[in-house]
Amino acid sequence: MSLSSLPRVLSSGVKFLLNGREKSFIVNRVEARDLARSRFGDALREAFPGATDNETARRAAKVLGRSDRQILNWLAGDSSPVIEDVYTICAILGVFRTMEILTRDQTRNDILGRIEQK
Repeated sequence: MSLSSLPRVLSSGVKFLLNGREKSFIVNRVEARDLARSRFGDALREAFPGATDNETARRAAKVLGRSDRQILNWLAGDSSPVIEDVYTICAILGVFRTMEILTRDQTRNDILGRIEQK
């Protein structure tokens, strides 16, 4: 691929990812935040399985260098992690398991429809 074709290729990729929504899609930040927090909590529970959220928090806190309270806030969906913590959990779970958790058998259009501002 030449440098001159890069803008066309990138534009095609963005259009593909948005599936025709490139001009009209506006994200509902609250829905996106809530969905992301919920799925991150699911990922934490899978990466650090425990009988209770307290046990999961205790195990995750040691690895992530965070307090148990911070992990419990993430598990409850009360706050969002920084990207480094998301990346660490994704690395622990692996790409395929991470994607299974993030999508939960929903299509890209299902997810975009859920977080789209109406």
